[in-house]
Amino acid sequence: MIARLWKITLGGALASSAAALILSRIRTGSYGPGVNCTAHWLHGNDAAKIGKLDVSHSLAGIATNTSAVFFWAWFYNKALGRNPTVMRTVLLTAALGPASCVVDYKATPKRFTPGWELVFSRSDMALIYLSMVIGMFCGSLGKSLSYKKTEGNGA
Repeated sequence: MIARLWKITLGGALASSAAALILSRIRTGSYGPGVNCTAHWLHGNDAAKIGKLDVSHSLAGIATNTSAVFFWAWFYNKALGRNPTVMRTVLLTAALGPASCVVDYKATPKRFTPGWELVFSRSDMALIYLSMVIGMFCGSLGKSLSYKKTEGNGA
């Protein structure tokens, strides 16, 4: 289940970061603001105004997003259990986006929100959350190596 957790995290982080980069380019003409805004906890709200990708803002933003995705991936992975049915996976995946959005923006102190509202509209933010959820779902597909070994041993 550890391997699946990392695949879920990687899928969600890559998908949400890609969505933020692409939407940022479309909305602002630059890739930077979409990932830099997530570093607002470290650099303040002006991080969202940095148009270029740089180590200080962009790396901090991507690392922050990946850490947040790991947080949600842990709950998602636990909720899936060892051998989730298709229906369980679909239902949990459908609940993941709205639940993470509500917690991120209603239960979390402003300084520790994703910061996407500094750059994006609500519909853009929904697309980023949807991308994260789809990436996490894709990461949950397949069997971990330990499961394959057990299956291959006739168990």
